[in-house]
Amino acid sequence: MTEESNEKTEKIQLEGIIKKDKVIVTDYKGIEEFYNTSYIGTIEQNSDKQDILILDAIEVLLLSERNRILLWKDNDQSKALYDFEGLLTYFTQFDNRLWHKYIIYMDLRKRGYIVRTGYGNGIEFRVYKRGADFEKDTAKFLIFPVFEGSPIELRDLDKMSRVAMGSRKDLIVATVDSLSKPIYYSVKKFQILNTEENGNL
Repeated sequence: MTEESNEKTEKIQLEGIIKKDKVIVTDYKGIEEFYNTSYIGTIEQNSDKQDILILDAIEVLLLSERNRILLWKDNDQSKALYDFEGLLTYFTQFDNRLWHKYIIYMDLRKRGYIVRTGYGNGIEFRVYKRGADFEKDTAKFLIFPVFEGSPIELRDLDKMSRVAMGSRKDLIVATVDSLSKPIYYSVKKFQILNTEENGNL
């Protein structure tokens, strides 16, 4: 392989703008490089009806770890660039469980799954089968992270189980052990029986 072809295959870095717990990429190359190629981010339109890419904090960390995005403190290019640790510290002010969620997110991506953020009701990730088209196909798994010190309420688990079953998706409870290793539990069916209504179990 020639030096010229090496330069062509080198991954480009794109600038972003930090807006609280999100990052905006206005360069159209961001949609091609991150969204179309790696299934990262969400496309929205700005006030000028132009497509822009919105990145969640966890996606920003991924791009920072891969050295694909440039972010400056206070969005001021005369100041220092954020590194991965700096971004983790910054975004943790909005989500103190961010690091553990990132461990799960990265593990799923390394396993070859397409992982999309945001679902609501405590379900952090939608996971698609390997090779799926997330714009056309539906997610196969819903990931609910549970962390030490934050026990899950049985009624919440029941609710999420019903949501997953109703949408024909598998509910996966994910946690991170003391060695920062993700562990997954499949919840096939979960139902709480009300002892007052049913008399007994």
